[in-house]
Amino acid sequence: MADREAPDADGTVTVDLDGVLVIAHSDKEDAAPTWKRTYGHHPLMGFVDHGPGGTGEPVAALLRPGNAGSNADITDHITTAQLALAQVPKKYRRGRQTLIRTDSAGGTHDFVAWLARRGRWLSYSVGMVITEAIHQHVMKIPASAWTPPSRRTARSGTAPGSPSSPATCSSTGRRACD
Repeated sequence: MADREAPDADGTVTVDLDGVLVIAHSDKEDAAPTWKRTYGHHPLMGFVDHGPGGTGEPVAALLRPGNAGSNADITDHITTAQLALAQVPKKYRRGRQTLIRTDSAGGTHDFVAWLARRGRWLSYSVGMVITEAIHQHVMKIPASAWTPPSRRTARSGTAPGSPSSPATCSSTGRRACD
């Protein structure tokens, strides 16, 4: 974390949590059938994001059997987040300058409550498929209840709400669903 390409060069750190499949070609300890009909492990990984051009640095891994559910055991997400946060400088272990990103597997009430717990104050973004029904419900939330998405959560080059922006939502506590 020493130069302008470092994960915290702009004063923020993004930690991505995601499960990966590791195929085992023999009967390894804790290997099990996976949801993709293979055999192996399904570790939950933590990566520190290196900005738009980077691929991230692995900072945490929780080994799980191949049949581990995506969000069946919320302690997996909490443990992996704790392991990842332990690898970043202390000033980033709490506070809004640290963004924890996950896909829908992390989209549980308990995990989001853990992230937002008083005194922890981490920013978070949970990605998920947005159906038309969900989109319509989100659009009922008054605009005054939202804040603009930060550049750390905006994935497209188009500002949310502009005519050409995609109809996507992010549960970052910010309205990004126009």
